[in-house]
Amino acid sequence: MLPASPQPTARRITPDTDPGHATGGLGDLWRQRRLVLAFVVNDLKHRYTGSSIGFFWTVITPLLELTTYTFVFHVVLGIRFHPAGGWSHYATFLFCGMVTWFSVQDGLSRATTCISDHAHLIQKVNFEAITLPGYVVASAVFNQVIRLGVLSAAAVVLGNGLSWHFLLVPFILAIQTTFVLGAGLLLATLNVYFKDTVHWVKAGLLLWMFVTPIFYPAAAYPDQLKLMLQLNPLAHLVGVYHELILNHRLPHAHSVMVVAVMAFFALLVGYSVFHHHRDRFSDLV
Repeated sequence: MLPASPQPTARRITPDTDPGHATGGLGDLWRQRRLVLAFVVNDLKHRYTGSSIGFFWTVITPLLELTTYTFVFHVVLGIRFHPAGGWSHYATFLFCGMVTWFSVQDGLSRATTCISDHAHLIQKVNFEAITLPGYVVASAVFNQVIRLGVLSAAAVVLGNGLSWHFLLVPFILAIQTTFVLGAGLLLATLNVYFKDTVHWVKAGLLLWMFVTPIFYPAAAYPDQLKLMLQLNPLAHLVGVYHELILNHRLPHAHSVMVVAVMAFFALLVGYSVFHHHRDRFSDLV
């Protein structure tokens, strides 16, 4: 079901409104912000329509998975993020990583198919294609914000509370959103040309989840694989959230720099590819 908001007015593409540089057209997202918001609201309503507890599944689902993973990795396998940490310590650190992962996974997997899933909109002359990956990523971020609220409550009840470092979380969330949007734009374009892209993305996301220190500490990585860990932006991102929310200290500047550089690079490449091919979408979907 699509939002009932009026369609944006047609925009004539001219050299002034269709800039050649890589991110010039991202202003389209801001100009279409009301339409993006309408899509997000409609998406949330559609996702939980008919369920008995509706929107609360956003919280309940990760909590159920948290319980399962805590039992398997902490109770059965004995994995700890800190040698002296108990189940509550493990659960909060695990949930922090899961909150980040759910948002990245949801944004990338749904952005991959957003163009082909809305072919009838792409074929409209006055519809900005970037609205689709934009609203998908925004919806994933909104769900993450709700889960961050649950994580904050857990940190207060089970951990050492929160500190002023938590105020920096929105800045990191903005960097994460930039990365997911850029990668999502690239994947959405690839899926228009290569329909198998969505299957590769699902397989890649599953592998990415387990090679990222979400269920285990980064210190558990074998020395011969440390380079892979350093090149994994999600590993740095999860570590940054750990530091700000649970460890009450500033993250290492190297981790923030890696995430920021990869986010900028993803947006630069992703939007460049998307911008170059968007006029062909209507003929291919």
